[in-house]
Amino acid sequence: MVGRNDPCLCGSGKKYKKCCEGKQQVTTEKVFLDEIEHVLQTFYNVYPEKKDINDYINIVKEWSPKLETHLQRELIEAVALDDFFFHKRPDIWTSYLKRTMKKMIRPKMVDLLNCWNHPTMFIGEVVAIEEKYFKAIHGLTKEELYIRRESNRVIPEGMQVFSFLLPDGSEEENHYLAVSTLIFFPTTYKQAFENFASQFDGSINSVEQFSQDNHLNFWVSLVDSGYSGEEYTSFEIEVVDLAKQFLEEKNIEAPQLLVLLEDYLVENKPKARKPAAIAAGAIRFAQERGLLEGTTFTIKEIAENFGVSSSSLNKYYQELLEYNAVLV
Repeated sequence: MVGRNDPCLCGSGKKYKKCCEGKQQVTTEKVFLDEIEHVLQTFYNVYPEKKDINDYINIVKEWSPKLETHLQRELIEAVALDDFFFHKRPDIWTSYLKRTMKKMIRPKMVDLLNCWNHPTMFIGEVVAIEEKYFKAIHGLTKEELYIRRESNRVIPEGMQVFSFLLPDGSEEENHYLAVSTLIFFPTTYKQAFENFASQFDGSINSVEQFSQDNHLNFWVSLVDSGYSGEEYTSFEIEVVDLAKQFLEEKNIEAPQLLVLLEDYLVENKPKARKPAAIAAGAIRFAQERGLLEGTTFTIKEIAENFGVSSSSLNKYYQELLEYNAVLV
């Protein structure tokens, strides 16, 4: 039970009595999910550290010759980063968890982090969509998993999906969240997924060992089947879609913002886990630059509309300011 003089669970830094006490909209579940998001986002903001960069670059150098004819370098770097963190240098992740647990107050969060030592690579097929989760069949084990949706964006059944997963803390069996960005593939690549999965023999090694040994081979098989990614990644498309949706709902036209936002995403490759955080920052940037036809919103209103914290919003607002300053 949080005391009135304890730090507020929403992470604002204020005392509970001066922040969320009595605010019914701040539910226990929301606080828990926000704390999870903060832990994951902080990891990607901080790591890899300077002393580990060369190890990561070596993986990129190994992967690039086999993928660069079809995939953009940014995508190669992103998937190689997952391999670096969770296959080659898991000590970075586990050390981060140990340090983070020492700062935790809520026992539920400590218990969850204790279950996070081994993010697992997942490849599979989307078979059903629910409000908060989508159900997918694991390509190697044929197990049914429920993966938390990161947005309300439409996910067609039958799509193939790739990510690294962690238990989501719901205490429901086989319920997970993505530690890295979920990547969805059209049904045209179903055969490539099935061909890769057919190479797995559970009598020889574990799913974890097979995935670790063949992570690069998975991407090579996709390239061989014709996969070349998109002009924009699914993450970048979602950021722009969220910004467009906000503008349409408010009946505002801001084409200059959308062009700048797309360029910023392609060139800067921000590491946010939530597309909404960048979209919210972009709206504040547009407002401050007079691009919203005179309409104004408070920072709180923008943050609540996108379901993100004010600090997350301001982080990407500042990055857009810096990016625009360079252009000017």
